[in-house]
Amino acid sequence: MSMETLLENHLELLRVRRFSPATVQGREHSIRMFFKHLTTSGVADLREVSRDTIQDFQLALMRRYPSATVRHHMSSLRQFFAQLENADAILLNPTAGVPLPKWERRLPKRILTRAEVRKMMDAPDNTPKGLRDKALLELFYSSGIRCEEMARLNLPDVDIRNGFVRVMGKGSKERIVPVGQSACQALAKYLKDARSLWLRAPRNPGWTDALWLAPLQPHQPLKKQAVASIVKRHARRVLGRNVSPHVWRHTFATHLVSNGSNIVYVQRLLGHKSLKTTDIYTRVTMSDLKKTLQHTHPRTEQDAATTAAVTREDAAQMPGGHRHDHTTTPNA
Repeated sequence: MSMETLLENHLELLRVRRFSPATVQGREHSIRMFFKHLTTSGVADLREVSRDTIQDFQLALMRRYPSATVRHHMSSLRQFFAQLENADAILLNPTAGVPLPKWERRLPKRILTRAEVRKMMDAPDNTPKGLRDKALLELFYSSGIRCEEMARLNLPDVDIRNGFVRVMGKGSKERIVPVGQSACQALAKYLKDARSLWLRAPRNPGWTDALWLAPLQPHQPLKKQAVASIVKRHARRVLGRNVSPHVWRHTFATHLVSNGSNIVYVQRLLGHKSLKTTDIYTRVTMSDLKKTLQHTHPRTEQDAATTAAVTREDAAQMPGGHRHDHTTTPNA
């Protein structure tokens, strides 16, 4: 059986197991990268892939990508070969025992400040298109959901009266996320003064349950790329830089944790499978906590004044101090 056929069988199995289209696409990309590596290595049959082949591929990835990306590609490859082994397409799994690169826990970059969030919320105008953008930005910040989850929202998923939104996350796992009052008000205004008008347009093809619609006729449902472009367009205009929907997600989580939210609750809101993934946000706020301590702890100012009053001569007498006394020999 050809490598292409084996790959298609693997992807179909993922679809049957209800993996999201984005996940299937990511797995396919990783495996096709490996196929290109096999071509340059002169390997034409997956049964000829050895552990050395896998290690060479991982080293090649590490020269180009950060460790988190390498782990993603290698995990896709592991699952691919594990499925081939279960189907008796290969004798042994060559990825077994090959250690993944060390996980580097990086802090999210370019988190929006509260002032930047306010600027973004005030960016859209009062046109129907602006009302849609305002509601979308408010919901991003209030819920912390992913861009793909946002694009897939339908009208029945949104409960404005009770302040909840139903989200279909990764692996087709459903979760209920509470939504704040500002987001609910923005959504209600968008539904009344924008979306309902667009659906009554003469050229509209018919009713749709999609929450987010395009402002131009025939007002088609927005796709993931269009949702992301809305966020980036307003950020470039008012902040002068690109802001992705994922930065909104990081901002949502960081602001919750910095205000004292329980990390387990944040995990559930974000839809993280492991608490380790969410735990990174506790590290984001450490610099803020340090600044708060310096400005609010009663001993901080006193300790700073005491430190300033210590003379160089006093410091030289302290353990570890260096006193430049030329009368003392090095071995004394």
